[in-house]
Amino acid sequence: MATHDPSTTAPDPSLAPVPVPDPTRIDGALWKLAGVLLVGAMAALLDTTIVNVAVDHLSRSLDAPVATAQWVASAYLLSTASVIPVTGWAVDRFGQRATWMTALAVFGVGSLLCAAAWSIESLIAFRVITGLGSGMILPLVMTVLVQAAGPRRLGRAIGLLSVPIQIAPAMGPVLGGLVLDSLGWRWIFLVSIPLILLAMALGVRGVERGNPRASERLDVVGLALLSPGIATLLYGLSVLGDHRFALVFALVGALLIGGFVVHALRRRPRGPAPVIDLRLFGDTLFRLGALLMFVFGLCIWAGMFLLPLFFQQVQGTSALTAGLLMAPMAAGVALVNLFVGPIADRTGPRYLVVGGLLVGAAATAPFALAGPDTSPTLLATAMFVRGLGLGTAMVPMLATAYRRLPSDQVPRASSALNVTQRLGAAVGTAALALLLSSLIAQGTAPTPAFQATFWWMTGLTALALIPAVFLPSARPSSTP
Repeated sequence: MATHDPSTTAPDPSLAPVPVPDPTRIDGALWKLAGVLLVGAMAALLDTTIVNVAVDHLSRSLDAPVATAQWVASAYLLSTASVIPVTGWAVDRFGQRATWMTALAVFGVGSLLCAAAWSIESLIAFRVITGLGSGMILPLVMTVLVQAAGPRRLGRAIGLLSVPIQIAPAMGPVLGGLVLDSLGWRWIFLVSIPLILLAMALGVRGVERGNPRASERLDVVGLALLSPGIATLLYGLSVLGDHRFALVFALVGALLIGGFVVHALRRRPRGPAPVIDLRLFGDTLFRLGALLMFVFGLCIWAGMFLLPLFFQQVQGTSALTAGLLMAPMAAGVALVNLFVGPIADRTGPRYLVVGGLLVGAAATAPFALAGPDTSPTLLATAMFVRGLGLGTAMVPMLATAYRRLPSDQVPRASSALNVTQRLGAAVGTAALALLLSSLIAQGTAPTPAFQATFWWMTGLTALALIPAVFLPSARPSSTP
């Protein structure tokens, strides 16, 4: 009688293990969403700096003093900052897609109006409109992508944003110089229109409607305190040393923001949610992330202000060449983000952030020793390494801030983090600009003045190490 050998029995396909998808992998849907969002983000980020090279040209073309013409850039930046607080509420009230399309539409209409401006006054007014649309786009990009990615893929998702966030502002002056030389100043405001239209077309299907809540009321009192407070504080800081009432503006802005803090903490349970929910700062990781974003905004934007000036005033380059010399830093960020996102999703943020900041500070130091004859290759290498360091630090520090937040708190958290970063950028730029101008006014030659300012910039980059050492060394637990 034949015996049954179990080893010869064909395996039952129904008993085969079912492959479990990797919850940290970026799938096709998230790639598509990121692509849609990045088109809009690139348009907004380019528009932030593309006008900077045209101020002198606008002054001559529209027969206005340079001090008036620079408000084409300043009014835009103040407008973008003042609208950030309302973005979180708009997402909660109207949903992701409606808010996205509205922001792009306002941005596009403002850009068209700027191209049709007939005087410097009309151009400044239309730049304010443009800023109202553009200022909502970056918080929206972060909100939509973070909610879609979930806590397990935050590092990878934020890594996708880091490259254009670095590249677009650096390339704005380059593109602006090319357009200004070949097509004229009106085209500076039209180059973003194709990107805006493409982002709107892709957003019709690419951005989810979300979960709008018709009952969500706007915190009018909070908005009336916070938005003017931010704009007034940023204006005071931006003209520090140039305007005798700058400190008054900064103080008024700080008082208005303080008034918002009191209002938000004392709100009644049945009242509308504050435009920025201060309870978010009760979470240790969010508080650390926000503090780091303040210092990081200081490092990045102060560098964006100082480095082009150094290339032009000390090394004697043109504005176009100075813009091109900023590209290696963007390349460093792009390269490191191929690797740091997945690592940030699997490990704790402390060592990545601390290591990245140390590299960023070390790569800033060569500029404190540089002069007119310093090799451009050496400085380009330092810029590249600076991008590697700051790019390594940025992804995990931002992911940390969102890591434990429930999905419904992400819109307000994005607004809070963007406001924090803008304030850091304003403080850092104002402080270094004041230091540089004071040194030169005291008779210090440009090269030593820039060297001293770069030492301060190196120190400010290292300053971020203080909160960074308190970050978790292991991957934080996430809210499902």
